Amino acid sequence: AYVNKGLVGVGRIPASQKDKFGETFGSGSGMAIDTKGWLRDGAGYKGSLWLLPDRGYNVVGTTDYRPRLNTIAIELTPTAPGAAPAAGQEQSGVKATLADTMLLTDDKGADATGLDPLNGVRPAAGDMPILPQADNGKLSLDDEAIVRLPDGTMFISDEYGPNIYRFSAEGRLMSATQPPAALVPMRDGKPNFASDNPGPGAAEPDPKDPETGRQNNQGLEGMSMTPDGKFLIAVLQSATRQDGGDSGSTRQNTRALVYDASDLAHLKLAHEYVVPLPVFKDAKGKTKVAAQSEIVALSDKSFLMLTRDSGNGQG
Repeated sequence: AYVNKGLVGVGRIPASQKDKFGETFGSGSGMAIDTKGWLRDGAGYKGSLWLLPDRGYNVVGTTDYRPRLNTIAIELTPTAPGAAPAAGQEQSGVKATLADTMLLTDDKGADATGLDPLNGVRPAAGDMPILPQADNGKLSLDDEAIVRLPDGTMFISDEYGPNIYRFSAEGRLMSATQPPAALVPMRDGKPNFASDNPGPGAAEPDPKDPETGRQNNQGLEGMSMTPDGKFLIAVLQSATRQDGGDSGSTRQNTRALVYDASDLAHLKLAHEYVVPLPVFKDAKGKTKVAAQSEIVALSDKSFLMLTRDSGNGQG
């Protein structure tokens, strides 16, 4: 049986950490644990996890940051419940080390980018649907959640599309799944994947917000495979524009997409559900909606959800 023992360890990765490409390590938007490699080592545990660093740096808008996947080696020495770490060891119970970094590319092997796609749309070709494309011609990705499959391939959900991408074990795009039309961001009656985070010197989208579809920066934030491997569930961060997503107080009714994953290259939408997000009062007494940040699927009809986006909560 599972027993929650509370916080048993804390660790840090230095903000100055650089990956093997010489770029700052960055943050984390989604992760998957390598369950096969996790083992007990004396009084502790060792293993690794895969971590997505979102779309890269967001200092002044977006940048031409190459999407990537980081491998983090973990050593956990848990503190017994009720006990306190030794003096000076309060933040060393978890040793996290950047072990490797792999770039994610498009289906031709060309670099992708974290840049806001603005008005760019890559035409559909073969089995690929239309895709977000930056002004520099690169595929625009804002990676949010990852599902690693037994064969090493992976599904990664995205905020721009909002799409679900399947990558090879080497990081090359293999297929892409576009959501139902109601979730595709539309401006002036056409698909437009801008998120109102233009890169240096670029103009803001006009209009600033989509008329329908996912709101800016509110894509497929959470995604998880059911334990039996038959279904992939992806959840929009908050409501679409037409469902109330044009306001922080009315964006409660988000959507969950349940895909039949029997054919990994061609996900088939099996179910679509409305999911009411929790509401809370902010410090000024205003009603706000807590957008979701991540999910864990328990079955094709139930999942756990973390609703603490943008500072709404701790941990």
